[in-house]
Amino acid sequence: MLAHHPLCGRFDDHLLNIRGRKVCRGCVTVHPTFAFIMVLLFMGRPEFMAAFMASLFSFTFQLLRFLIPGRGWSIFFNTILGSSLALAAYSAIVCPPDLRTYVYPFIFTVIVVFEFLKGRRMLKRCKECTSRASYPHCARGPPMSED
Repeated sequence: MLAHHPLCGRFDDHLLNIRGRKVCRGCVTVHPTFAFIMVLLFMGRPEFMAAFMASLFSFTFQLLRFLIPGRGWSIFFNTILGSSLALAAYSAIVCPPDLRTYVYPFIFTVIVVFEFLKGRRMLKRCKECTSRASYPHCARGPPMSED
C-alpha cells in the first residue's frame, strides 16, 4: 500500500523496508521535505520571484539524478525535488495576478513532463519483464530475478 511501484523485485531499488513494510523511497523523502519546506516558506514569506527562481534552480539541479549513477544519491535528490515542488507550489500561491497566465501553465507543464519521463523509465522496466503478461498479478508474487 505504501509503495506505488510494482512489488515484483524489479523495483526494489525504489523501495525502503521500514519495519517489514516496503515503502517508496521517493515518497518517504519527497513528501515530508515538501511539507517541511512549505512551513518554512509560509513562516519566512519570501517574494514570488525569489521563490520561483529558487524552484527553477533546485528542480534543474535535481535533474543531475539522471547523470549520476548509484542508488545512494536518490535520497539527496529526492529532498531537492521536494524542496523544488514546495517552492513551485508557494510561488503559484503568491504569484502576482498579472503573471498567473504564464506561471501556472509553466509549472504544470514542467511537472507533467517530469512525471511522464519518470513513468516511461518505469514502464520500460515492466515491458522488459518476462512476467509482463500477468500484470498486475506479477507484482504481488515473490521477488523475481533479473533475467
